[in-house]
Amino acid sequence: MEFNEALGLAVQALRRQRGLTQKDLLGTVSTQYLSDIERGKRAPSVAVLAQICERLQIHEALPVILAKHLMRPTEPLLQTLREIEGQLFATGFIDALPVH
Repeated sequence: MEFNEALGLAVQALRRQRGLTQKDLLGTVSTQYLSDIERGKRAPSVAVLAQICERLQIHEALPVILAKHLMRPTEPLLQTLREIEGQLFATGFIDALPVH
């Protein structure tokens, strides 16, 4: 699965989990544009993805993290989150890694 398709599936899953329809996001994006994103036909800009996330009341990184997970479904999601923590620590953005 390629990234745009995985990102679209992640956005769709998060939207549905919130109990929202594509029409509920009108004013954020058009239903056609959202449909294209969810089907992996178009890649949203970072600004558009941020607007969608704001409407869904989720962190902007969540669709990207879930997309990467969908691309590597055999890798546990918690492993991916720990890798992100490690990278944040290695680059100095967090002071210490939590003990798991």
